[in-house]
Amino acid sequence: MNNTILNWEGTDYQAIYLRQLKENPLYYDPDLKIWVTYSYAYCKAILEHPDVRIPELPVYDTLNDGARLLTDKLVRLSNGEQHVISRAAAMAVFQKIKSVNTGEVLQELLAAIPTGNEFDWVAVVAKQLPVRLILKGLDFDEEDANYVAENLQTLVLTMKPDKTEQEIQLLNPVVETVYILAEKYAARAGLLAGEKDADDTIICNLIGLIIQCFDGGRGLLCNALLAMTTYADNKSTDWNKLADETLRYDPPVHNTRRVAARDIIIGGQTIKSGEAILVVLAAANLDDNVFANPQNFNILRGNNDRHLTFGLGGHNCLAKYFCIDMAVDVCRFLAENYGQIHILQKEFTYEPQLNVRLVKQLMVSIS
Repeated sequence: MNNTILNWEGTDYQAIYLRQLKENPLYYDPDLKIWVTYSYAYCKAILEHPDVRIPELPVYDTLNDGARLLTDKLVRLSNGEQHVISRAAAMAVFQKIKSVNTGEVLQELLAAIPTGNEFDWVAVVAKQLPVRLILKGLDFDEEDANYVAENLQTLVLTMKPDKTEQEIQLLNPVVETVYILAEKYAARAGLLAGEKDADDTIICNLIGLIIQCFDGGRGLLCNALLAMTTYADNKSTDWNKLADETLRYDPPVHNTRRVAARDIIIGGQTIKSGEAILVVLAAANLDDNVFANPQNFNILRGNNDRHLTFGLGGHNCLAKYFCIDMAVDVCRFLAENYGQIHILQKEFTYEPQLNVRLVKQLMVSIS
């Protein structure tokens, strides 16, 4: 019987999580050589523990200077003093992102689709809208925004720990170009002070915000649409609650990795310094010690916003409220402007990543 999910296809992940919550809320997987934590309390303890770190990415000799700089400076990948510096830089960038009308950008994306015709929500909206909103909020010109959006799937390889040589050769020129663009718009926004190390940190974390919105934003927009068409009464639904319950019940991000910097004790067990930890956030969201009847989708539950999908502690997701607001705006816009929204497929295939659960295609029609 599988305890750790190694493939999304044909996997009842909720059944596995619910079983593990009862039988193995924290255990060591000898085959994968990693500790796995499922319970809300243990996941929270790991995420907030001062002696737990983000794992370092492998060093690749063929990465160019820009790609190496990016991995060194990104808030999502850093620890210690560098993390404090990078987080401050990321927050400074985030504060410069102007408010953008989500409905207008969404309508532009949908304009290419004849009303009533079927289309792939993933390709047309979910992969495009999050990055378009951020770039528009930073006043990117259309040509520059198009370049970033069209090459974002390659840029995201920055976060991949096991890059192939072919992926590195794809990544290097994209990082070089995007870095130049990010520097231009960071300067326009008044974010650069003329001190190289500080400016590099700002530029890298502007790029980092773009990267981080890709998988999480894409996944949330797909899962929120599925929840909307399954559970919502479009006339009276509280879209904020639907977004939060979607993030709890069917999150795009399922797990995150950490490593113990010193020996730590969690749940009476010692995790030794240097040992890897898989924090299963999506299982914590199903813990009945926190959420009553967790296997039921219920937007009226009083604490659905306590989900751990965006993490906790120093590495919690800076884009949390951006993502929630985006999903809320999309659901509200669709409910107000389209009377019919149909999901045209019953079975889905998923991307191979195991930290996120992302449908490859979501065929829909709206009218």
